[in-house]
Formats: sequence, C-alpha cells, structure tokens
Amino acid sequence: MNPFLPLGTYIPDGEPKVFGDRVYLYGSKDLFGGEYCCYKYHVYSASVDNLEEWTDHGPVLASRNDYLSEGIEATIPWSDGLLWAPDVVERDGKYYMYFCQSDGTEGVAESDYPHGPFLNPRQITMAGENIKGIDPSVLKVGKDYYYTWGQGNCHMAKLNDDMCSLDETTYAEALISREEGKEGFHEGSSLRKIGDWFCIVYASEYVEEYPNRGGHPTKLDYAVSKALYGPYERRGTIINNYGIDPSSWNNHGSIVKIKDEWFVFYHGSSNNCKYTRRARLEKIEVDEVNGFIKEAKMTSSGALDTIALPKSFSPTNAYCVEGGAYFTEKGDIFPLVNAKDGAAINYRYLDFSAKKEWKIVLKGKVFADCKAAVYADGEKVCEVELEAGSDRAEGELMLAEKYCDIKIMFSGDKETELVELSEVSFE
Repeated sequence: MNPFLPLGTYIPDGEPKVFGDRVYLYGSKDLFGGEYCCYKYHVYSASVDNLEEWTDHGPVLASRNDYLSEGIEATIPWSDGLLWAPDVVERDGKYYMYFCQSDGTEGVAESDYPHGPFLNPRQITMAGENIKGIDPSVLKVGKDYYYTWGQGNCHMAKLNDDMCSLDETTYAEALISREEGKEGFHEGSSLRKIGDWFCIVYASEYVEEYPNRGGHPTKLDYAVSKALYGPYERRGTIINNYGIDPSSWNNHGSIVKIKDEWFVFYHGSSNNCKYTRRARLEKIEVDEVNGFIKEAKMTSSGALDTIALPKSFSPTNAYCVEGGAYFTEKGDIFPLVNAKDGAAINYRYLDFSAKKEWKIVLKGKVFADCKAAVYADGEKVCEVELEAGSDRAEGELMLAEKYCDIKIMFSGDKETELVELSEVSFE
C-alpha cells in the first residue's frame, strides 16, 4: 500500500535494486519541516516476495556528526553538504554507493553488504579533476560500468577499475537534454536495461509544444536506444505525481524488475511544499521486446492489485488531493488539513467484493457543519453529515466492486476550514 514506508519516513529520489532475494531502496532523506534532503542516508529493503514489509537498516553514510546517537559518524572528508540522490551497484562482491551533495560534488563509498554501512568515501574525478553535478546512476554493461549524472544535460562516461574515476575518452556530454526540441531532461537520470534496450528514466519537464521544455518536472519520462551511446528516443511518461500535493514540484525514481513483474519507484511531496517527500511504487507494464512502458496511474494499492476491505486508512494513503487540502504531520498523526469547500481525497484501488452493505467512518476534528459526499468510480453512493465539534461521522453505502476508485469530497461554508481528517474506515 502507498506510501509503503512508515508515514513519518520521507525517502525521495529512490533507486530500487535487487540483490539476492531482497529489493533495496537507495534514496535521499527528507525531514518534516525541512527542505531538500538531510545529511545522512538510510537504506531500506524488502523480500522480493513481499513488498509490504520493509526493513530500515539505519543510517549508512553521513556528512555531518549530527547522528552520533544513531551510531554513524561523518566520514566524507571534502564536504559537509546535504546528501542528495544516490545509486548503488555491485562489483566483485563489493557494493558501491554513488552520491552527490548540495555543493555539487559527487563521490562513492563502499561496503561488503548491500545495506551498508558505506565506508571510505572518495570523490569522482575525470581527467584528474573532480566532477560537478547531481544525481548519479550506474549501469553494468558486460564487464564495464557506466556512470550518468547531470542537470539539463545527461552526461555519461565509463568508470575506470578504481570505481571512482571516469575515462574521459568515453565521455558523452548529452545523451538526452533540456535543449530546444529535445527530451525535456530536467535531472534524475537513471540508466537501466529493459530487454535489449538501454533506457534512461528521468525527471522530465517535457511539454508537447516547442521548445518541449518548461513544465513542472512531476513526470518520470523515459527514453530508449538499442545502443548505449544513443541516439535516445523519448517514448513517453511512466508516472506523473501531479495531484499528490498542491505544491508538488519534482519527481525522481526508477524502474526495476522483481521476479517476473516490473515496478516504478517514485516519490510524492506533502505538507503543501516541495519537500517532505514519501516513497511510492506502482506496478507497470513493460514491453521488453519493443522498448515501451505503459504509463501507470498513481494508486493507493501500490504493490497490491487491490486493497481488501474492511480496513482503516490514513488520509495519506490517498493518491490525490483536491481543492487546496494537503497531508501533514502532527505528532504520530498524519491528517488531511485545510479541507475547505470542494476539498477532496481519492483512493485507488479498493476491493469491496467481500459484501454489498458497507459503512464509511470518518474520524478527526470537525470545525464547522459540513457534508462529505462519497463517490465510487464517479458515481455518488453516500453522503455523510459532519457536525461541528464532533470527532466522528458515518454513512452507509452499497458496493461490491473489486477495483474501485473512491473520492470523498467536502462541502460547506466556502471560507472556513471544515475538517481535519485523521482516519477513513470502511466497515
């Protein structure tokens, strides 16, 4: 179910990798009330057979001594900058974490284990100079390892055997680009393979109108080529996180094949800001023969086909908010706030097939008399009356669908915050 990590855990920029019988998520880490990222990385993993239960392996690399109580010291000698989007690759039994920092430097640290900790940080160099940029990714091609990075232009070069220097003779300035008429590349390149196709997943500002750039980079787009160095053809969008928060700005993630299924990992912001981003995932359809990926919808179900009811939900399990409302954090509660007239939340896909008669229960703080209309696949099926000063309201509905999209829309005084919603239950 989305978000798939604990609701107080904010992991954007996720790169999923399968090592052995586990899926590992490598991302940066936001803090509630902060800005982009912080000064440490955590690694999360789950069994390939169960993407609903994730293990936090704790802090694995830090750039400041702010986390000594968590057992991690700062070990990056050249910078105490924020730690931005990482990636990890395995070579000869060693795991290499490639990372970037807010001062533009990039580095690599290594471990004997895919979950870290990652030690011995070294800067990434090319032709004897430290490179500058953001958002590294690494792909093994035969016996070689290729490194992409950059913003505006997606650079690439082959790693030398030391895994920290790049062969300048293999450098490509722009596999894909933000330049006029190009692929709308913003940042967040993730070089992967689908079948015989090389595939770059990236945060995209592509728009149909020339010069094909300038949109908010809420989309993960992809471009493919049969040749490593291209030319790459933009084929479309994999996922768009627009609607997860009124102030949603960017997206970043990648794709991975787990057993026989493909997934996209991405993030969605909260708290009516560009930050406080939670990790999310969706199943995707990939044509490995022809190099196409069907655009996926954001869901509440995530790795599940549907969410079996009865069940209680946090508002943050919704995939979309409307009308200026947003998800926030208050202690151990993660409510929907700023819910005024016309505000709504949406859940997809809920399974009502266990019975036909259902009760919906809304819990939270009701500030003004109002109503909550419940829609199932666009059809109104229930209306709940909420009384000012109460903390609970309920209504009845008749449903039996297995894959259901539920919208809960509030109506009342147009100038007043109507409700702070903390829980939605179907009983």
